[in-house]
Amino acid sequence: MALGIVRRGAVAAAAGVLGFGALVATAGDAAAADYVPIDVGHWVGLYTYPNTSQKAGWADVPPGGEIIAQCWTVGESIGNYGNTWYRTNQIFWSNGRGWATVSSNVYVFAGYADGNARTVDRDPDIHRC
Repeated sequence: MALGIVRRGAVAAAAGVLGFGALVATAGDAAAADYVPIDVGHWVGLYTYPNTSQKAGWADVPPGGEIIAQCWTVGESIGNYGNTWYRTNQIFWSNGRGWATVSSNVYVFAGYADGNARTVDRDPDIHRC
């Protein structure tokens, strides 16, 4: 009888440790994001994919705005600004609209946002998608 109680206690403790590990791993993944200022003089559009084929239906973000980049990815190349894009769902408009969480992920061209300053693992909190 005592052995059954000890065994159940050990199983519960192991499950608790595994559950905690999963929670920490999940929290670590979710925390990988960072602020990206829109600071190179361009307005940036919000797109459904990392290319300019389909606008996401939200207003462009003016210089002085910000996004919280979840990650970066490679997509359409624009001019001499490269081909990296940030994925986000949190945008700050500096023209009085303030912060908004959009309903689905959108993409912002990194070259127009911050001149690619935080892409390609230059910012440890913004990993590749």
